[in-house]
Amino acid sequence: MNKKHTTRICLLFISSLFFCNISATAQNKTGLVCGVLPSEINSEIYFGINLADFKNVIGSNLKLETKSNTDFRLIYSQETNLKEISSVIYYFDNENSKPLYEVIINYQNEEQAKKAATILFGQPNFDQIDWRIKIQGAPEIWSWVYKNKLVVVAKIPGSEWFNEWDKE
Repeated sequence: MNKKHTTRICLLFISSLFFCNISATAQNKTGLVCGVLPSEINSEIYFGINLADFKNVIGSNLKLETKSNTDFRLIYSQETNLKEISSVIYYFDNENSKPLYEVIINYQNEEQAKKAATILFGQPNFDQIDWRIKIQGAPEIWSWVYKNKLVVVAKIPGSEWFNEWDKE
């Protein structure tokens, strides 16, 4: 092997270690592996993020929905300039650190929502219409399409869905 070839191999190896370390750090921080939310959602958003950190990531492009008549959750919406996605709704538990446990992506139509779900999760693997995803070391994910909405929920202790998870 010549010196140039050896140097390239060493650089590739060091680069791969660097990127694996970044990936592991991101996974430990978020508790989730990439791919449970569409790429259009800010990659710093993850299930379980507390409301204060979420607001720091999103900034001022956020609106508290006051029309909700439930006191167990906080609902925030975010309008987008995206062609296919008109808005994103975020549900936070209203206790403790107020973790994010549900994201609803509003597409222009049902076909776009189904296409996005299939790209993210493949074919439905639960009841022929839902997706249940288990990722080691992360909250379980439950997802479905309702009309033009892609709903993605995480099994976060204390949240609205936590006790319903195993009933179906």
